[in-house]
Amino acid sequence: MTVDEVRELIRSQSEEHLSTKNDHGVTLRQVLVPPKMIPVIVRAVRDDRVIDDEQTVWLVGSESSENGYRIVMREDGLQFGLCSSGFLSDERPVLVGWYGDSMSAFLSM
Repeated sequence: MTVDEVRELIRSQSEEHLSTKNDHGVTLRQVLVPPKMIPVIVRAVRDDRVIDDEQTVWLVGSESSENGYRIVMREDGLQFGLCSSGFLSDERPVLVGWYGDSMSAFLSM
């Protein structure tokens, strides 16, 4: 997807919900950011071992604090999720999970 396609998808999913507040008391309008590609850590546990993989996603929303949640979107635009700061040694945000559409991810912050 291109930046313009991402912007249009976010606009179409959010335009009627910009004043909706999540449990942190912030509106969707406050968390939306200009889309950009970022790498994130996809962390899993298999056979009692932590396995980190890296995935590139679109960053489309962010809480104001540096350690706050970030709304991300898969490169193909089919799912939205959340990232957060991981361990102190993590160089990238860690994917918390996929939540479906942008509003589901926002309300899960």
